[in-house]
Amino acid sequence: MPQDSNTDYQNHLQAGNALVTQAQKQATEDFSAARSLWQAAGKEFYLAHKADMNEPEAAFRLAQAWMAEAHALQKEENNNALVMWANAAAQCELAFDLEPENGRIAMTAASCHYFAGQMDAAKAWQLIGKQLLPPEPSEEQA
Repeated sequence: MPQDSNTDYQNHLQAGNALVTQAQKQATEDFSAARSLWQAAGKEFYLAHKADMNEPEAAFRLAQAWMAEAHALQKEENNNALVMWANAAAQCELAFDLEPENGRIAMTAASCHYFAGQMDAAKAWQLIGKQLLPPEPSEEQA
């Protein structure tokens, strides 16, 4: 990867992460301000993903930003929430394509599909995730 693309990628990823941190701090005091910060973070993650389309972290962070937006729309009972959940699911799938052994991404895709009302897709992604995640310790082992 050319140095400029790597620098752009890292700069946008770090800027997005910083905005998420700010949004999380704001969320309990001023949800509207937090939502603006999450949207700005999403733009940074989009630019990071655009700078390196083969990097799964930026792709997944963009999905997470869209999940935050979908959740905000859902809280407002906005009909666009379902569309945003579906967009987040599609972005999770793209991230999974870049890192197909990541069960956490698969389970996140399952959750997004669930909230989008896409139950068959949610079940399918959940099965994929369960196959990839390490087994949970049984109660006998605990």
